Amino acid sequence: MAKPTEQRILVWLNQFDDSLKDAWDVPRENSLPGIADAIGVVRSALHIPLKNLQKESMIIVKQAHVINGGTRKRNVHFITEKGRKACKKQDLVRPVKKINGNPPNNIELIGRDKELGKINSILSKENMIWITGIAGIGKTAIIRSFVDINSQNYQKIFWYSATSISSPKTIVETWLGIDKLSIEIDNLISLMKSEAQNNLLIIDNFEQIEERFKKDVVDLITKLSKEKIRIIISSRPPLPEIELNQIEIFGLDSNSAKQLLFGFEKEEINKIVEYFDGHPLGISMVNEGMSFESTQKGITSFLQNEILAPLTQENLSLIYELAIQPEPIEIDYLFFKDQIENLDNLSLIKYYNNKISLHNFVKNLLISQMEEDTRQEYHAKFVENLTKFVNKNISFLKLFHEIHSKNEINRDWIEKNADIICNEFPAKSSALFHNMIAKNQGNGEYYWYASISECELGNWNIARNLIEKAEKFGALEKRKNDALILNCRIARLSGEIEMAEELFDKIKFEDKYKHIKYVIAEISRKIDDRIPGNLPDENSISILNKLNLNSLNKEQKRYCLIAIAIIKHTFSLYKKDFENAKTIRNEISDLTSTNSEILQEMIWKNSIALNQKYEFETKNILRNIGLICWKLEFQNSNKVDLLFQLKSIISNNPELENRPAGRRAIAIYWTWLGEINEEERSMAWAQAISRWNSAECYNASNKLQEKLHNWLKETGRA
Repeated sequence: MAKPTEQRILVWLNQFDDSLKDAWDVPRENSLPGIADAIGVVRSALHIPLKNLQKESMIIVKQAHVINGGTRKRNVHFITEKGRKACKKQDLVRPVKKINGNPPNNIELIGRDKELGKINSILSKENMIWITGIAGIGKTAIIRSFVDINSQNYQKIFWYSATSISSPKTIVETWLGIDKLSIEIDNLISLMKSEAQNNLLIIDNFEQIEERFKKDVVDLITKLSKEKIRIIISSRPPLPEIELNQIEIFGLDSNSAKQLLFGFEKEEINKIVEYFDGHPLGISMVNEGMSFESTQKGITSFLQNEILAPLTQENLSLIYELAIQPEPIEIDYLFFKDQIENLDNLSLIKYYNNKISLHNFVKNLLISQMEEDTRQEYHAKFVENLTKFVNKNISFLKLFHEIHSKNEINRDWIEKNADIICNEFPAKSSALFHNMIAKNQGNGEYYWYASISECELGNWNIARNLIEKAEKFGALEKRKNDALILNCRIARLSGEIEMAEELFDKIKFEDKYKHIKYVIAEISRKIDDRIPGNLPDENSISILNKLNLNSLNKEQKRYCLIAIAIIKHTFSLYKKDFENAKTIRNEISDLTSTNSEILQEMIWKNSIALNQKYEFETKNILRNIGLICWKLEFQNSNKVDLLFQLKSIISNNPELENRPAGRRAIAIYWTWLGEINEEERSMAWAQAISRWNSAECYNASNKLQEKLHNWLKETGRA
């Protein structure tokens, strides 16, 4: 009969299908580290039980590539028919509800029944609990185990593993698996409330969050805890100075710690347990033959002398490569990925599906001891490695490492791309640049990029303060026009419309044609700055009459006249002034051919507004989107079918996010989805509000926020 540890190995392997034996890629769960995590023993304690099971023909061992386990083949283990028969029927793997977000892979928990009981007891009476303790003491493992044991007691479970670039926005986006949400705390809360009642939310490693966003995260979870939602937060001390329920985690008791070391000699076990005082991370790293007499007592000393010191340069290269990452990283992006097996065997890394990270304790220790010049070199090397991933959306990751590398050669890349990246990833960029400001408060560039991020997030007051600091430190001298544009956006956000218009009038481009195009784009934005069913502001096109096209060449003038005609025609149709619309179409026929798509689109829109039939096809993506949006607003057709068409175009063309007109179209999609589907209204309108903001349509955003809040109040959801 198999011994207890051997039996647990068999039960674990029994869940995997025999077809894996011939697979090229095998799950990490079949490797030694995966089995150790699953049954809750240290890696080196498995060697003897695995050999015994192999000797008894209950398992077989093969070499295969491990999924997300690096490039080298590793030993993987499969149960035989004899092994399956030896499994006790009652020892089946417990079904666990899906965990949304970015949970770490589960590991078997040993000896924490008292802590689990305390968590359960507090959550039966209170909505929020903080789990605190020193690094590596087992906070994450305890919460992960609590979730598995109690998953059936909750409607849904959401997990967030915090990093230095976390914010309320990124937390809720990760929980729900959607991007581009609003920064507004109330909108985020509405979204989480709309999911279901009796949910469990987890924020792990709260201490990793930058100071800029800690108060906002506390505000989010405090408000959520007032709903019928349970929340668990883990953090190293100190905790926020608020009224809270907390459990402090200490080392494992002696008997539990010894269970992790099954397979070691009794005398050796006692020595290890005493040395680590029950610290589970330290115990999990132990290998046979390690010297404890020569190493000062304590996890830090042990890690440095017994784990890191004997490693090869290649091993250390991967460790440092992981240490500098802002968040768990996809394995494909790592240059030294062939060293993953060695670090996995030493319990130095954590898995998050296809991403990995160093244990926070290890990462923080390495970063604290790394010289600034050395750290910058590692960031520069990583940037160099990223250059081969040309088609991947890694712009923020590259920006993060470029900023930290201080590589003067690539300053041009930052200047060309950072503004765009701050608009695309505002929450992460804000955390990044606030962190850089804390380290160097005299760098105007950091204030400039942080102000862009905060403006994109809708925090106009913070953005204004930052841009003033950027000016103070000379960052606006070379970007006066860009500063005017940003200040104009900030004024719009704050509701200071007159100031925004004054600033807009001051915006000038050296290239006259470029300036006129900018003005025309601004007028298009103003017309689109409304939710469906509302008319555009009549004053929005008055500026067209002030444009002077005389200095343009023939082709430039033609382009501008057509663009102006499209705007005036659209405005006439909104006002139901069909005669004026017809006059404009007749005038534009002199600038374009009768069969041109521009003229055909005008005729088609006119037909829709008059509820007449007119067939029109185009391969232009934005034009197609515009026609569908026009149908949604003016035609009594099947809006569900139209939304399906619109969603299909948006899904197949992700580059639309990079264009203001594209973001406005996406905002319209989410607005209409919420309009016709009440079950998805909270989520859809929250998405729409964010897209309206990112397209600088603040009037539409505010109107929809007002509409959302009224609906939530009327339906008792607020």
